[in-house]
Amino acid sequence: MAMVNEEKVNQVEELAKEAAASGAVVFSDYSGLTVAEMSELRKKLAVLGANLQVVKNTLLHLSLEKADLKDGELAGPTAALFSRSADPIESIKILVSYLKEKAKGKIKFGFFEKEPMAAEGFAELAMLPGKAALQARLIAHLASPIYRLAYVLSSQQKKLVTVLSQISKTRGGVNNG
Repeated sequence: MAMVNEEKVNQVEELAKEAAASGAVVFSDYSGLTVAEMSELRKKLAVLGANLQVVKNTLLHLSLEKADLKDGELAGPTAALFSRSADPIESIKILVSYLKEKAKGKIKFGFFEKEPMAAEGFAELAMLPGKAALQARLIAHLASPIYRLAYVLSSQQKKLVTVLSQISKTRGGVNNG
């Protein structure tokens, strides 16, 4: 009996560490998903560095307490997504779109950057462009004025060279400075 309790204590410790280290912790009801579908979803998340675990609600509750995250009520089957080293938004997008695509399960609630968030908040985050897309958009916006400035400056130089060349030709190519 003591072995089981020690195992549970260790599991709570690990879950608490995982929750504390994750930018996103999302709880979902995975009802209806087959073992194969859960496995496929886990693989998609693992590629990003995220982890999806099916955990007893009592152990989740204890681990969240330990990680200083105030949780809502967990009832029914619960899968916990920990973003770990993954981009939190990317991992949320995969979870939300997968459940939507399979039309099974649903987001319960969770935490984003340690702040509690309802299911609707995760649905909104899932609609945001990913980090790479946002970075590309930002770079394009930053680079745009630079390219325009470079074009204007180079065209002014070309005009100046043309004018100096014309002056030089009208004066016979001799510098009278």
